[in-house]
Amino acid sequence: MSAINTENLTKIGAHYGYTKTRRHPSVKPFIKATGNGVDFIDLDKSVEQYTKAVTFLKSVTDANKQVVFVGTKPEMKQIIKEIALSSNMPYIADRYIGGIFTNYPEMKKRIEKLHNTLKQKEEGALAVYTKKEQLLINLDIKRLDKNFGGVSALNGMPGALVIVDTKKEYMCVDEAIRMRIPVVGLCNTDTDINKVDYPIIVNEGSPSVVKEILTNIKKSIV
Repeated sequence: MSAINTENLTKIGAHYGYTKTRRHPSVKPFIKATGNGVDFIDLDKSVEQYTKAVTFLKSVTDANKQVVFVGTKPEMKQIIKEIALSSNMPYIADRYIGGIFTNYPEMKKRIEKLHNTLKQKEEGALAVYTKKEQLLINLDIKRLDKNFGGVSALNGMPGALVIVDTKKEYMCVDEAIRMRIPVVGLCNTDTDINKVDYPIIVNEGSPSVVKEILTNIKKSIV
């Protein structure tokens, strides 16, 4: 299914959790040891979680449903974009706008506005406006593209979300729960994994770890 295994995850530091004082009770069964106050993740169990998550995601794409990749940490943005674009999937990497899923019809209107304005610009239809008006229109295009460009290809409710750091992206997780969208989440030891359908407990603060896992997810589902 993929090249993910305990050995290569250990090499890139996927086993590093947070301090024991930050540990959420839900992750206790997935802690292998604690040293100098720091929790170390049982990567054998992480690999099992990963395998279950990928099996599920493959069933989603086999059913021709979309998977949205989500992660807005500055150090993760480029990884999220690259993985999503190479998978031909939507993504949210700059900022999570509340209501993307719970108020999808309104979000779709903004995407349509973005598409229509871009089309007008390409066709030269904005030339009838003054320079100041064109500047304001271009600023609006930039804003809409930043907020909704990554999900502009979203066709209705997605089949699943892949979220990096579900604790940080709690708004997205809460909306997914409300809309019954399954979540695959990369979580660290400070996270309540009871809110995540398919948690993968790893050091999700490491770009190397995130890239390794998402790259293998892409290979498995595309």
